[in-house]
Amino acid sequence: MPVPLRALPVPRLPVLSWRYFLDRRACPLPAVTDAGPALPTTSGRAAIAIALKALGCGPGQRVLVPTYHCPTMVAPIVALGGQPVFYPINADGCAKLDVLEQLLKDGATAVIVPHYFGLPRPMRAIRALCDRYRAALIEDCAHAFFGRVDGRGIGEWGDFAIASLTKFFPVTEGGCLIQHQTEARRVSLGRRSHSVNLKVAVDALELGVMHHRLAGLNVLLGGLVRAKHRRKGEPTQAHLTPVEPIDLHTATARAEADFAEHALPFRKIAAVAWRIVKAGGTGRIVARRQANFNRLAEQLSQLKGARPLVMKAGEDAAPYVFPLWVDDPERVYQAVRRSGVPVFRWDDRWPGTPELIDDAGGEWSRHIFQIGCHQDLNSAELAWIVQTLKQIIDEGAAPCAGC
Repeated sequence: MPVPLRALPVPRLPVLSWRYFLDRRACPLPAVTDAGPALPTTSGRAAIAIALKALGCGPGQRVLVPTYHCPTMVAPIVALGGQPVFYPINADGCAKLDVLEQLLKDGATAVIVPHYFGLPRPMRAIRALCDRYRAALIEDCAHAFFGRVDGRGIGEWGDFAIASLTKFFPVTEGGCLIQHQTEARRVSLGRRSHSVNLKVAVDALELGVMHHRLAGLNVLLGGLVRAKHRRKGEPTQAHLTPVEPIDLHTATARAEADFAEHALPFRKIAAVAWRIVKAGGTGRIVARRQANFNRLAEQLSQLKGARPLVMKAGEDAAPYVFPLWVDDPERVYQAVRRSGVPVFRWDDRWPGTPELIDDAGGEWSRHIFQIGCHQDLNSAELAWIVQTLKQIIDEGAAPCAGC
């Protein structure tokens, strides 16, 4: 009989710890913020919206996006009145260049190209196509804050580069935008209140205490944090319900509200979030993510009902997540979510995303589980993640949240 699954307090994203400030080892990879002056934003999706606004994206203008995406990549295009046009990807996550070129021939304001899972994708050929057809290249580094590809640092290939801070740093909001295209206009951002800074600081502190990463403060503040969450309900995946698909009209209405002229994406980041990002050591982030990715690849390669999409992070990458191909995803995905394993899946793509010939995007949206491998997962948590996935995927054990 399988051992009952035990829901550990595994952090889904990085959390504040003393090591974050004290481990100052040298960083072996360039960061996206090394690519040029960074405009701090409230999120990665906000950075996309600001880039598109700087390009004057509006009604009738086409923006090319991959079929494998999070809807937050598409929402800013629609909100600004643009038309998302979808291009297929190969089994390695790179754009199908022949199709992309044909779409560019038909005209496009911009092309958004992501570095999936934090594993940098080749950019030289896409850069050349964008130059040939006079389209702006938005290099989506939301998954890849650190890295190197084709001889350049991450974020150096695009006319714009966008990044997400919450995926790599112990903050609860934040992104940034690098603008290389000098012809594009600069977008001014609205102010934020002092209370927002206080809330962001408290939230970061709470997460560190909740996951026992702040020795000393864990004891002093632990009782208060636990009492707060007893009143509100513990913020675990056990309470998550399946994402219900929405129609195009609803998705468009939400996007227009989320990216209205004075909405949050067009306001400044909470200053305390940017200060936390700048205060931490980055070498540890890269080293731990590479090691965690490689450990998951080795141990999850033994699963019978799933396989690693990539077996090694490589020296030029600081992965965001570990991509796991699952043979029978619908049978197990909700069970994996409820177990507490830090997992994401892009099954809720933008409504109307087409199924294209020889396109990996559709299959990836169903079969790829994005498993957390961030720097704040310790050895015990990684072992628990592996064991939990084995029991759910290969042995059919039901998750036991709170066992």
